[in-house]
Amino acid sequence: MSACRRFFVASTLLLAPSFAVCCGPSPAVADASEPALQPFAGTYGYVGGEAEIHALDRAIDEVVDQMNFFIRGIARRRLRAPNLPSKQVGVFLEKGQIRISRPGQPEVSAPADGKSITWRHPTDGDVFQVSHGIDDQGALYQRFEGERSVSLNRFVLTKDDKRLTIHTVITADRLPAPLRFKMTYERRQ
Repeated sequence: MSACRRFFVASTLLLAPSFAVCCGPSPAVADASEPALQPFAGTYGYVGGEAEIHALDRAIDEVVDQMNFFIRGIARRRLRAPNLPSKQVGVFLEKGQIRISRPGQPEVSAPADGKSITWRHPTDGDVFQVSHGIDDQGALYQRFEGERSVSLNRFVLTKDDKRLTIHTVITADRLPAPLRFKMTYERRQ
C-alpha cells in the first residue's frame, strides 16, 4: 500500500470540504495468472530522486494554497510525510491475489480480478474498500476507498518492463482539489 493511506486520516480531521470522486481509466477484470499481470511481478527500488520529491512538494503546495491560511502548514506536513516515496515496492501474484508491499507499511492483498475487499489498517484501524487489477489501459491499479476519500495508484511499466512509475491521485471531500503525483522505481528482481 502506498503511504497515501495516512493522508486519509489527515484529510478527515483537518481539511476544508470540497469534492470527492477519483477519476481515471476504467478497471478491467483479470486474474493473477493472466499474462497482462505477469510483467508487474517483482521488486523495485526508488530511482526518482530529488526531482520527484520536489514535484510532490509542488503538487502539495498547489492543493494546500487553496486552503484556509491557518491550516496550510499542518496540511503540508500531513500530506508530505506519508506520500514520500518508499525505498522499495514489491508486487507479488499469489493464488488469484495481488500483494503489494513497501518497507515500513502493512502489506495489502486483494483479488486480482478487481473485486473489492474490506481492509482494516492493522495499526490505526482505518477501514477501506481495496481493489487491485488491470485497467483498460494495461496498468496495474490499486484503489483505496475510505468513507471520505479515494486513492488510486496506477502502476505503469516501461516497454522493457524495467521501470515502474506509480501515478497517484488522492481525492477527498475535505481537499479543495485532487493531489496528483508520481514516483519512479527500477526493477531489482
